[in-house]
Amino acid sequence: MATEEKTEAEAEAEEKNSAVKNIVHIVEDENSYINSAKERMNDVIDTFLINAENSVALNDFSLIFKSVTVWIKFRPRKLGQYVEIIKERSTADSITIRFSSAEYIPHIKEVLKEHRLKIMSTDNNIIVCKTPRPSDQDIEIAVQKIKVLANTAKNSLSQVKADSIQRLQAALKNEYLEAKDVKFAITNIEKVEEKFTAVLIYSRLEAEKKIGGKLFRYDSQEAKDVHQGLIRRVKKNFHVEI
Repeated sequence: MATEEKTEAEAEAEEKNSAVKNIVHIVEDENSYINSAKERMNDVIDTFLINAENSVALNDFSLIFKSVTVWIKFRPRKLGQYVEIIKERSTADSITIRFSSAEYIPHIKEVLKEHRLKIMSTDNNIIVCKTPRPSDQDIEIAVQKIKVLANTAKNSLSQVKADSIQRLQAALKNEYLEAKDVKFAITNIEKVEEKFTAVLIYSRLEAEKKIGGKLFRYDSQEAKDVHQGLIRRVKKNFHVEI
């Protein structure tokens, strides 16, 4: 039983530490306007995923030393100038700190205690700390940030569609394209936007699930249907063709 629990915990940790991937595989179209819209909308999904991964964190301790002033030998010093978080060596469960001199250790410990960070090891000028378990409120705030990023991405998808249609209408006006070709392209770009909107819903929910863990909940039946439908397609084909 203990082995099963460990395996489940390891799987959950692996999911939290792995980035949500873009599931889109772009199928090239003969129409350059449709192709351009696909590429730009795919960039929107990539940007959303990068932002969700890098700018939304449950435990962001990157600035805890920056504004702290300490007194060393009767002189005030900004602790952030002598202590830094090593981002490359930090994980979801731990942070690694580098300090320039042992005289800062008492002050570092005070800051760590304030932020509920438990020291796991100290070696030369490196301290490794275990991060505290995030509260339900921390998780809810992070999930709301993801929703805001997703709304921005949705607006960007709409803007790409509008720009593409505007370009097609200008091409028709200047007689570069025939009316039937413009109508065909606009219809297809609208369908492409619908597909990318579904991918965005899937991506948002995957990001929320990664952050929320057992607290994850669907916010609508429509979102649940889209998400689970795309999960089945990705399991079968490893991607979604657009």
